[in-house]
Amino acid sequence: MSINRRNLIGATVVLGAAAPVMQGLAAIRAQAATTVGTSIEDSTALAERYFKSKGYAAEAPKPLITGADYNGGLTYDEDGFGNGSTRSLYVIQPCARVEDAEVQRKPGTLPFFTMFALYPAEVVTAQRRTSDLLEFLTSVAGLDPKRLRVTTTELAKPLFADFERYGISGEQIRLRPVAEAQADGAGSGWFEPEGHPNAPAFASYSVEFVMEDGNEIEIAESAVEFAPPHNGVVAVGLERLAMARNDKLMSWDDAAKSFRQAAEAEAQHSGKPLPGGYFNILGLPNPG
Repeated sequence: MSINRRNLIGATVVLGAAAPVMQGLAAIRAQAATTVGTSIEDSTALAERYFKSKGYAAEAPKPLITGADYNGGLTYDEDGFGNGSTRSLYVIQPCARVEDAEVQRKPGTLPFFTMFALYPAEVVTAQRRTSDLLEFLTSVAGLDPKRLRVTTTELAKPLFADFERYGISGEQIRLRPVAEAQADGAGSGWFEPEGHPNAPAFASYSVEFVMEDGNEIEIAESAVEFAPPHNGVVAVGLERLAMARNDKLMSWDDAAKSFRQAAEAEAQHSGKPLPGGYFNILGLPNPG
């Protein structure tokens, strides 16, 4: 089911300044309907229905173009919501990572992607966050738990019983040394990207899915503990989830045109110049 005109117009009215980038994402979703099968729009609708039933309320996303130096002036991740909120919130956040251009031939890597991010209220325990995530991935989205893997450190051991309860056995959990994960900082045990403007730093675990051809793709990442300003954030990659549900990968080229159109439309809409990351991701000469 690809996004239709009525849904797209509704989304642009709600999201305001983010409308151009969401139109670009709609183009990716339409492509995915033919490239992947079950569409990203369908996975998004599943996530919204499920997490609304768990008490989460929608928050508007940030623009793709940040105006900052970090990550080539593009929104890197879903960080920056939920601080001080007494409610559980979710956001559907468009992102792009300049560093991914260096590994663009890695299966499942896209220049432009969407994070379904959750910011639980403090009363939502780590066990509850983990149970909600795994129930969504297995019972709602229909992923086979035998094909899931978890990558983390010993800091997540209090959650191992929850992993087991949803069919992820000890043999499916990969432990990294804490120091190694902290030095890396990219997630899968510890999230602390160097130079990030919000300076996130927290223990985490990632959830991967093993495709039929043996390739693994990361589909989700979660903080282990609740700690403001990040509020125990949980994030699901919607494009990756669609790939896993269909056992079919999308490629960098599937989304490059949509990224270009969305970034250009947002720059025109906002009056901001195209950032350096736009040129880096597309492999174009940077006039700046």
